[in-house]
Amino acid sequence: MSTDATTLDSHAAAYSKAFAHFEENRIVHEAYGLRIAAQLLQRGARQVLSLGIGHTEVARPLVDLLRGGQIDRYVIVDAAPAIIAGFREQMAPLPPALRLVQAFFEGLDEALGPFDAIEAGFILEHVDDPAQVLRRMRSFIAPGGCLYVAVPNARSLHRLLGHEAGLLADLHALSDADRALGHRRYFDVALLTTLAKQSGWSVDACTGLLLKPFTTGQLATLDLPSPVWRALQSLAAPYPEISNAFCMELSACG
Repeated sequence: MSTDATTLDSHAAAYSKAFAHFEENRIVHEAYGLRIAAQLLQRGARQVLSLGIGHTEVARPLVDLLRGGQIDRYVIVDAAPAIIAGFREQMAPLPPALRLVQAFFEGLDEALGPFDAIEAGFILEHVDDPAQVLRRMRSFIAPGGCLYVAVPNARSLHRLLGHEAGLLADLHALSDADRALGHRRYFDVALLTTLAKQSGWSVDACTGLLLKPFTTGQLATLDLPSPVWRALQSLAAPYPEISNAFCMELSACG
Protein backbone atom coordinates (compact mmCIF):
# COMPACT_ATOMS: atom_id res chain seq x y z
CA MET A 1 0.00 0.00 0.00
CA SER A 2 1.69 3.21 -1.16
CA THR A 3 -0.27 5.62 1.06
CA ASP A 4 1.75 6.68 4.12
CA ALA A 5 0.50 7.12 7.68
CA THR A 6 0.52 10.93 7.40
CA THR A 7 -1.87 10.76 4.45
CA LEU A 8 -4.14 8.41 6.37
CA ASP A 9 -4.22 10.77 9.34
CA SER A 10 -5.38 13.55 6.99
CA HIS A 11 -8.72 11.73 6.68
CA ALA A 12 -9.29 11.57 10.44
CA ALA A 13 -11.57 14.65 10.43
CA ALA A 14 -14.07 12.75 8.28
CA TYR A 15 -14.58 10.38 11.21
CA SER A 16 -15.54 13.20 13.58
CA LYS A 17 -19.01 14.50 14.42
CA ALA A 18 -18.33 17.65 12.40
CA PHE A 19 -18.46 15.62 9.16
CA ALA A 20 -21.84 15.98 7.42
CA HIS A 21 -22.14 12.22 6.85
CA PHE A 22 -20.98 11.24 10.34
CA GLU A 23 -24.30 10.08 11.79
CA GLU A 24 -25.29 8.16 8.69
CA ASN A 25 -21.89 6.44 8.58
CA ARG A 26 -22.14 5.70 12.29
CA ILE A 27 -25.51 4.01 11.77
CA VAL A 28 -24.16 1.84 8.95
CA HIS A 29 -21.08 0.85 10.96
CA GLU A 30 -23.25 0.09 13.98
CA ALA A 31 -25.45 -2.26 11.92
CA TYR A 32 -22.36 -4.03 10.61
CA GLY A 33 -20.64 -4.27 14.01
CA LEU A 34 -23.72 -5.75 15.68
CA ARG A 35 -24.13 -8.25 12.86
CA ILE A 36 -20.49 -9.35 13.12
CA ALA A 37 -20.74 -9.75 16.91
CA ALA A 38 -23.83 -11.95 16.51
CA GLN A 39 -22.10 -14.02 13.82
CA LEU A 40 -19.01 -14.53 15.98
CA LEU A 41 -21.18 -15.85 18.81
CA GLN A 42 -23.07 -18.14 16.45
CA ARG A 43 -19.86 -19.52 14.94
CA GLY A 44 -18.09 -19.86 18.28
CA ALA A 45 -15.10 -17.85 17.01
CA ARG A 46 -12.48 -17.31 19.71
CA GLN A 47 -9.61 -15.61 17.83
CA VAL A 48 -10.67 -12.49 15.90
CA LEU A 49 -8.84 -9.99 13.68
CA SER A 50 -10.17 -6.60 12.55
CA LEU A 51 -8.67 -4.67 9.65
CA GLY A 52 -9.07 -0.96 10.31
CA ILE A 53 -10.76 1.07 13.03
CA GLY A 54 -12.72 3.85 11.35
CA HIS A 55 -15.78 4.34 13.55
CA THR A 56 -15.66 2.60 16.93
CA GLU A 57 -19.17 1.17 16.37
CA VAL A 58 -17.68 -1.87 14.61
CA ALA A 59 -15.09 -2.70 17.26
CA ARG A 60 -17.20 -1.77 20.29
CA PRO A 61 -19.48 -4.86 20.33
CA LEU A 62 -16.46 -7.08 19.63
CA VAL A 63 -14.56 -5.55 22.54
CA ASP A 64 -17.65 -6.25 24.66
CA LEU A 65 -17.44 -9.92 23.63
CA LEU A 66 -13.79 -9.93 24.67
CA ARG A 67 -14.58 -8.36 28.04
CA GLY A 68 -17.37 -10.89 28.55
CA GLY A 69 -15.15 -13.88 27.77
CA GLN A 70 -17.05 -14.87 24.61
CA ILE A 71 -13.87 -14.46 22.56
CA ASP A 72 -10.32 -15.07 23.78
CA ARG A 73 -8.20 -12.74 21.66
CA TYR A 74 -8.95 -9.68 19.56
CA VAL A 75 -6.38 -7.96 17.31
CA ILE A 76 -7.10 -4.69 15.51
CA VAL A 77 -4.77 -3.44 12.76
CA ASP A 78 -4.73 0.13 11.48
CA ALA A 79 -1.97 2.20 9.86
CA ALA A 80 -3.17 5.64 11.01
CA PRO A 81 -1.61 6.78 14.32
CA ALA A 82 -4.26 9.45 14.99
CA ILE A 83 -7.12 6.99 14.56
CA ILE A 84 -5.41 4.44 16.84
CA ALA A 85 -4.83 7.11 19.48
CA GLY A 86 -8.45 8.19 19.28
CA PHE A 87 -9.61 4.61 19.67
CA ARG A 88 -7.44 4.10 22.76
CA GLU A 89 -8.98 7.20 24.31
CA GLN A 90 -12.59 6.35 23.47
CA MET A 91 -12.40 2.69 24.53
CA ALA A 92 -10.28 3.09 27.68
CA PRO A 93 -9.56 1.06 29.66
CA LEU A 94 -8.63 -1.51 27.03
CA PRO A 95 -8.94 -5.18 28.02
CA PRO A 96 -5.59 -7.03 28.27
CA ALA A 97 -6.48 -9.49 25.49
CA LEU A 98 -7.00 -6.66 22.98
CA ARG A 99 -3.96 -5.87 20.84
CA LEU A 100 -3.69 -2.77 18.64
CA VAL A 101 -1.18 -3.08 15.80
CA GLN A 102 -0.05 -0.11 13.70
CA ALA A 103 0.67 -1.59 10.28
CA PHE A 104 -0.52 -1.72 6.70
CA PHE A 105 -2.66 -4.77 5.94
CA GLU A 106 -0.46 -5.91 3.07
CA GLY A 107 2.63 -6.20 5.31
CA LEU A 108 0.99 -7.75 8.33
CA ASP A 109 3.11 -10.32 10.20
CA GLU A 110 1.70 -13.81 9.63
CA ALA A 111 2.81 -14.76 13.15
CA LEU A 112 -0.29 -12.90 14.41
CA GLY A 113 -2.56 -15.64 13.03
CA PRO A 114 -4.39 -17.83 12.60
CA PHE A 115 -7.83 -16.38 13.30
CA ASP A 116 -11.23 -18.01 13.39
CA ALA A 117 -12.75 -14.85 11.94
CA ILE A 118 -11.42 -11.78 10.17
CA GLU A 119 -13.48 -8.61 10.01
CA ALA A 120 -12.57 -6.32 7.12
CA GLY A 121 -15.40 -3.82 7.08
CA PHE A 122 -15.14 -0.67 4.97
CA ILE A 123 -11.48 -1.02 4.02
CA LEU A 124 -11.52 -2.41 0.45
CA GLU A 125 -12.75 0.93 -0.90
CA HIS A 126 -9.66 2.58 0.65
CA VAL A 127 -6.69 0.38 -0.27
CA ASP A 128 -4.50 0.48 -3.38
CA ASP A 129 -5.16 -3.15 -4.34
CA PRO A 130 -8.26 -4.83 -2.84
CA ALA A 131 -7.42 -8.18 -4.46
CA GLN A 132 -4.01 -8.19 -2.79
CA VAL A 133 -5.59 -7.65 0.62
CA LEU A 134 -8.13 -10.43 0.06
CA ARG A 135 -5.44 -12.86 -1.10
CA ARG A 136 -3.22 -11.87 1.84
CA MET A 137 -5.95 -12.65 4.36
CA ARG A 138 -5.98 -16.29 3.25
CA SER A 139 -2.68 -16.65 5.15
CA PHE A 140 -4.34 -15.55 8.40
CA ILE A 141 -7.58 -17.54 8.36
CA ALA A 142 -7.86 -20.78 10.34
CA PRO A 143 -9.44 -23.85 8.70
CA GLY A 144 -13.18 -23.38 8.66
CA GLY A 145 -12.79 -19.66 9.43
CA CYS A 146 -14.76 -16.80 7.94
CA LEU A 147 -13.81 -13.45 6.42
CA TYR A 148 -16.39 -10.66 6.69
CA VAL A 149 -16.16 -7.72 4.30
CA ALA A 150 -18.42 -4.67 4.06
CA VAL A 151 -18.35 -1.87 1.50
CA PRO A 152 -20.42 1.13 0.39
CA ASN A 153 -22.66 0.25 -2.55
CA ALA A 154 -22.47 2.09 -5.89
CA ARG A 155 -26.00 0.85 -6.60
CA SER A 156 -27.55 2.17 -3.40
CA LEU A 157 -31.21 3.08 -3.86
CA HIS A 158 -30.50 6.81 -3.57
CA ARG A 159 -27.78 6.59 -6.22
CA LEU A 160 -30.02 4.59 -8.54
CA LEU A 161 -32.72 7.22 -8.06
CA GLY A 162 -30.26 10.03 -8.82
CA HIS A 163 -29.05 8.21 -11.92
CA GLU A 164 -32.60 7.61 -13.16
CA ALA A 165 -33.43 11.29 -12.59
CA GLY A 166 -30.40 12.38 -14.61
CA LEU A 167 -28.61 13.81 -11.56
CA LEU A 168 -25.82 11.22 -11.38
CA ALA A 169 -24.17 10.29 -14.64
CA ASP A 170 -21.93 7.50 -13.29
CA LEU A 171 -23.08 5.22 -10.47
CA HIS A 172 -19.46 4.44 -9.58
CA ALA A 173 -18.29 8.08 -9.47
CA LEU A 174 -16.82 9.25 -6.15
CA SER A 175 -18.34 12.24 -4.36
CA ASP A 176 -16.48 14.92 -2.40
CA ALA A 177 -17.57 13.10 0.79
CA ASP A 178 -16.07 9.85 -0.54
CA ARG A 179 -12.76 11.57 -1.21
CA ALA A 180 -12.79 13.18 2.24
CA LEU A 181 -13.10 9.70 3.72
CA GLY A 182 -10.20 8.44 1.60
CA HIS A 183 -12.32 6.29 -0.71
CA ARG A 184 -10.71 5.20 -3.96
CA ARG A 185 -13.54 3.24 -5.58
CA TYR A 186 -17.09 1.96 -5.32
CA PHE A 187 -18.20 -1.64 -5.36
CA ASP A 188 -21.55 -3.25 -6.01
CA VAL A 189 -22.63 -6.80 -5.18
CA ALA A 190 -21.62 -8.22 -8.57
CA LEU A 191 -18.20 -6.52 -8.57
CA LEU A 192 -17.31 -7.65 -5.05
CA THR A 193 -18.54 -11.18 -5.71
CA THR A 194 -16.26 -11.42 -8.75
CA LEU A 195 -13.29 -9.97 -6.85
CA ALA A 196 -13.78 -12.34 -3.91
CA LYS A 197 -13.94 -15.41 -6.15
CA GLN A 198 -10.88 -14.32 -8.14
CA SER A 199 -9.00 -13.86 -4.85
CA GLY A 200 -9.68 -17.38 -3.60
CA TRP A 201 -12.84 -16.93 -1.55
CA SER A 202 -16.37 -18.27 -1.89
CA VAL A 203 -19.38 -16.13 -0.98
CA ASP A 204 -21.50 -17.75 1.73
CA ALA A 205 -23.92 -14.88 2.40
CA CYS A 206 -24.58 -11.26 1.48
CA THR A 207 -26.63 -8.87 3.63
CA GLY A 208 -27.76 -5.27 3.28
CA LEU A 209 -26.91 -2.88 6.13
CA LEU A 210 -29.02 0.25 5.50
CA LEU A 211 -31.64 1.33 3.00
CA LYS A 212 -31.00 4.95 1.98
CA PRO A 213 -33.81 6.24 -0.25
CA PHE A 214 -32.51 9.84 -0.61
CA THR A 215 -29.27 11.81 -0.36
CA THR A 216 -27.75 12.71 3.00
CA GLY A 217 -28.81 16.35 2.58
CA GLN A 218 -32.38 15.39 1.72
CA LEU A 219 -32.62 12.99 4.66
CA ALA A 220 -31.30 15.68 7.00
CA THR A 221 -34.28 17.90 6.16
CA LEU A 222 -36.63 15.07 7.18
CA ASP A 223 -35.08 14.83 10.67
CA LEU A 224 -35.92 11.13 10.87
CA PRO A 225 -36.40 9.75 14.41
CA SER A 226 -34.27 6.85 15.67
CA PRO A 227 -37.01 4.20 15.16
CA VAL A 228 -37.13 5.05 11.43
CA TRP A 229 -33.34 4.71 11.11
CA ARG A 230 -33.51 1.35 12.90
CA ALA A 231 -36.25 0.28 10.49
CA LEU A 232 -34.07 1.27 7.53
CA GLN A 233 -31.33 -0.91 9.04
CA SER A 234 -33.51 -3.97 9.55
CA LEU A 235 -35.37 -3.68 6.23
CA ALA A 236 -32.06 -3.61 4.34
CA ALA A 237 -30.94 -7.12 5.27
CA PRO A 238 -32.57 -9.03 2.35
CA TYR A 239 -31.78 -6.26 -0.17
CA PRO A 240 -27.98 -5.97 -0.41
CA GLU A 241 -28.17 -5.07 -4.11
CA ILE A 242 -29.81 -1.69 -3.34
CA SER A 243 -28.61 -1.07 0.23
CA ASN A 244 -26.34 1.87 0.96
CA ALA A 245 -23.74 -0.67 2.16
CA PHE A 246 -23.60 -4.45 2.32
CA CYS A 247 -21.72 -7.19 4.13
CA MET A 248 -20.39 -10.44 2.60
CA GLU A 249 -19.40 -13.56 4.51
CA LEU A 250 -16.56 -15.39 2.75
CA SER A 251 -14.83 -18.72 3.24
CA ALA A 252 -11.48 -19.74 1.76
CA CYS A 253 -11.63 -21.98 -1.31
CA GLY A 254 -9.56 -25.15 -1.46
